[in-house]
Amino acid sequence: MLPFFYFCNQNKKAMTKWIGDRISFEDNQGVTTIVINPIRVWWKEILLTVWVASFTFIGLFMLYMLLTNFAGLKYDGQPTQDDVDNQIIYGIVFLGFWSYFEYKTLKALLWYRAGKELIRIDTDGFFLKKSILSYGKSRPYFFENMKDFHQRKEEKTSFGAFFENAYWALGTDSLVFNYNGKQKSFGRRLDPKNSRLLLRLIDDRVKKRLKGKKK
Repeated sequence: MLPFFYFCNQNKKAMTKWIGDRISFEDNQGVTTIVINPIRVWWKEILLTVWVASFTFIGLFMLYMLLTNFAGLKYDGQPTQDDVDNQIIYGIVFLGFWSYFEYKTLKALLWYRAGKELIRIDTDGFFLKKSILSYGKSRPYFFENMKDFHQRKEEKTSFGAFFENAYWALGTDSLVFNYNGKQKSFGRRLDPKNSRLLLRLIDDRVKKRLKGKKK
């Protein structure tokens, strides 16, 4: 089996085609490569960058205060041990929530700036990689174990869907399939039209690769 990025050097002469402004694909020598770029909204990205920087500073400052047992805080009178203990408990709880949102927002910012989804379809199978700064694991999915390829049904009134599709989050995937009884997904924040066109493209290429494999 060829390495996932073998096609990068082989497809230089292939003609790139586009689905919308975020999905590009190439066919070359029995291999189809698809790149899904993240959605880019520049003013939101700038606001998110400022927010992440400010939030990071606040968290690091709270961590410093916690490590120094909140030395330097002014209390009414001489601080008791209970006062210090309460501040430490508050700091630990705050840092717990801070760590979660720091991870979510920082990962989302890196995704918008340097992320992409890479798909490779050949006679061996379907390979998927979600990459940030070129880091990410290529996961192989073999055709005989893939079932029920479909678009994810939109749930616009769901709080969970609203929460996951806020700009500071990565967003939900638009295409889903079952693999060995487990649900897999990709195509972050694709609109229904483009996800439908991408689904048709993948379905067509998979059928062609299966025919080629049987010959």
